[in-house]
Amino acid sequence: MFNLPPATLWLAAVIGVSFFVDLLLLGTVGRIFFDSLAFNSLTFWPPGSDLPSLTGLLTLATYTLLHGDFMHLALNLGFLLAFGSYVERSMGLLPYLFLFIVCAVVGALTEFVFRGGSELVLIGASGSVYGVTAAAICFMRVDPRPDRRRTALAFVAVLMGLNLMLGLTGLGEFLAGAQVGWKAHLGGFLAGLLIALAYCRWRPPSAPAGRAEGLRE
Repeated sequence: MFNLPPATLWLAAVIGVSFFVDLLLLGTVGRIFFDSLAFNSLTFWPPGSDLPSLTGLLTLATYTLLHGDFMHLALNLGFLLAFGSYVERSMGLLPYLFLFIVCAVVGALTEFVFRGGSELVLIGASGSVYGVTAAAICFMRVDPRPDRRRTALAFVAVLMGLNLMLGLTGLGEFLAGAQVGWKAHLGGFLAGLLIALAYCRWRPPSAPAGRAEGLRE
């Protein structure tokens, strides 16, 4: 963990601390903490309002700090540490943070649009993690080594195929014990992919220093 780039390290640390704070806080204080960070469609766009609320706009990013259980947290942090490190070293700190936040926002908005008028409460960094994973795959795709390109394409096919299968069949909800925000995963993934493609056209990613590292929303 001491070799992790700074943004990935601090994102993982803040997400982990937030999970345990949410776990330890009880009663009214715990509910206030959760409601302040979670994305709630009724808070984001109050019924009868013409515009989203300022508080709701902030939760488009802060919902990534909350997770339902330890497995949910461990999966997201595992992917973030592996692929986030690679992407941050390829893009640099600020573009990487931009990608992480945009993927979170797009993921939440994708789930919000597909849910229509029904109430939605969204937690988890999966949208951002899928976006970071998509960016990593994109950077692998432009690698001059053919074997790395084939690996990237195979991984994206497996990852998105698995996500769609878990979401469409309901298997993900059965395994997780809760609804899985697979539409947010898809939105975050596509956002990360588009940002990485634009970045590659504007500025080819630098070679990561050292050895490269490798639901419910």
